Amino acid sequence: MNRAWVKVSQRRTNLQTAITTMNTICIDIGNYSVLSSVVGSTDTTPVKIWRSLIYDTTNNGTVRDGLHRSDSPLVGVNGKYFKLGHQASRQPGCLSAAEAGKNQPDIFLPMLLAATPDGFDGEVSMLVPKRDSNAETWIRTAVLGQHEYSVDKVGRSASITNINFEIESETALLYAFITGLVPSDTGVLLIDIGGGTVNAVASTFCQGHLDIIWRNSYDNSGGIALASAIANTDHVKAQKTMNKADIMDAIAMGKRYICNRPDRSFEPVFDDCLRNWFKAIRTTILSDADSSLSYVTHIVWMGGAAELLRPQLQGKEGQIVFPQPQYANINALIHLNGGDISKAA
Repeated sequence: MNRAWVKVSQRRTNLQTAITTMNTICIDIGNYSVLSSVVGSTDTTPVKIWRSLIYDTTNNGTVRDGLHRSDSPLVGVNGKYFKLGHQASRQPGCLSAAEAGKNQPDIFLPMLLAATPDGFDGEVSMLVPKRDSNAETWIRTAVLGQHEYSVDKVGRSASITNINFEIESETALLYAFITGLVPSDTGVLLIDIGGGTVNAVASTFCQGHLDIIWRNSYDNSGGIALASAIANTDHVKAQKTMNKADIMDAIAMGKRYICNRPDRSFEPVFDDCLRNWFKAIRTTILSDADSSLSYVTHIVWMGGAAELLRPQLQGKEGQIVFPQPQYANINALIHLNGGDISKAA
């Protein structure tokens, strides 16, 4: 069996008590949304969240000079302007972070600076799907140093002195062990259901380390797969007015209809699609991890789409749904950087 020891970063000297850093921007650029918080020596800012969409509006004055909602900031940097979030989705040529490439400076830097307060002087802690030395070099080159930029046409400056990379899902699992969400003497299978990807990690916890037993990732299996299944039903096809992005947005807002139009509903097919989607995820992962499950006594569910499964899993033996599962990764990052999650909520 191929097992890997995952050590906590050396800047954390005690897993049970997180180290307080001076100033750290914690950021999670997911396939569906961006979440960020600033951890300071005395305070933690509330988590900011916006859709991980970006549109280059440098040559589009209508968008550049229009109104900018808090979930759709306009970032000016290096002579260009970028509209982020929900308002970007209205523009032809809008890209998701996943489509454009999260490691590209023109994608990552505007999203980071949108979360960076004026006068910031400190480091960044960034969640990544896996460690990639080439991608990390590109990101470091773009991020480290002094930045002059604007958010919603208001000038800002910031100095970023360092960037640390933490592996998503594994960081949340480490947090679950540290905080007692799961017993430290047990084996856990964590299933992280994101907007695009589903990550699965099986691990035990030993002497302050994750002892990874098995891991795998499944592209296009997260919330996008549920939205696709709904969009392909006869009920939705007959309406001819829905697309996957609209369905994902509606589900994220807890609605079963598009925009503010109850007449454009997918409620009649939602439960069946949800049940089949959940069954497919569970069956695939348990089959793939079968040879490693002798160590596992608990299954922990997290990610933006995991809240949909809470009614099916709550109270079942060995099944745990993270509190605020859509914030599990960013909360873990905040905690492990010395932040106060109660203030970030």
